Amino acid sequence: MKAKKKHVYISAAVVILAVAALIYFNPLAKQKKDAAEKPGGDNKIMWMVDKNGYLYYPLERENIKFRRDNYSETSSLLISKVIFESKGANIYGLLASPKSAAEQLPGIILLPGAGVSKESKLELAKNISALGAVVLVIDQRGVGETDGGFPSLDDDYARLLDSKEPYQHLMVYDALKAYDLLYSAPFVDPERIIIAGESLGGRVGVIAAAIDRRINGVLLISSAGFDFKGSGDASKDLFLKSIDSDNYISMITPRKIVMMHNAYDMAIPLSSAIRSYLKAQEPKRFVLVNDTACNHGYCSSMYDGLVESLDFLVDIKSRTILSVPDKKP
Repeated sequence: MKAKKKHVYISAAVVILAVAALIYFNPLAKQKKDAAEKPGGDNKIMWMVDKNGYLYYPLERENIKFRRDNYSETSSLLISKVIFESKGANIYGLLASPKSAAEQLPGIILLPGAGVSKESKLELAKNISALGAVVLVIDQRGVGETDGGFPSLDDDYARLLDSKEPYQHLMVYDALKAYDLLYSAPFVDPERIIIAGESLGGRVGVIAAAIDRRINGVLLISSAGFDFKGSGDASKDLFLKSIDSDNYISMITPRKIVMMHNAYDMAIPLSSAIRSYLKAQEPKRFVLVNDTACNHGYCSSMYDGLVESLDFLVDIKSRTILSVPDKKP
């Protein structure tokens, strides 16, 4: 990997981010002027799947309600436990943030794969945060501390037929609310918030970013869409399209997208990831890792590619604090 140019900060210019003392703002007051509404959309509609299988949620979501408590810390990072409301559920997350920075930082929403807890991804969140970012990793519905379930596709489809939101749709909405939480934070750069997701989390991230174009990009780790062609059951096909990231991935442009994949992934074949990548539009990058010991998801062998990818997506760079020696008498 090509070496990165490091930024140097004079210690006197460092702004201490006392996270516990910060006040969050209402994200709706900071919406960008170019926030895209669904063509012909009606903000009174709170959820729908249209005739082309696209999931819709309005941009004007309810105000973010959350609670934050201290969780742990390192010499340079503060870890907070966050609970926020989303569609009748309390979503539990861990927020990793540098203790000091000289500017607003990029925001990364980290969505684990199916059945994977936020604690399992805390080390990854800390590694990203140490580069100079605020990272929010959540327990998705039915995982860890977050209530709910993860039903089979047939059971989730039955919810749709019963006019109830499928859990896989609700997870997309939870990702949008996680975005609202970071967008409202004064220590996060609202122009540099992306979603990073592993496996199922990656599919959810693509759909969320397609719905809300204020999300600035997507990083997919060991993820791919279904490459769904249709089953002949029109109603069920609409449901499957609504949760297939391949149906949305071309909508990320002109925002950036990166896919990271291991050639030896045991859960999602490399060929599936490549098919999804070919459906994406520029600007995009594909990072391939050859690691026989990495079965699925993020592995330490992906670290260099991760740094390169975050540089591409949000201009994140390793930071150092310049220590100025005292003058000799």
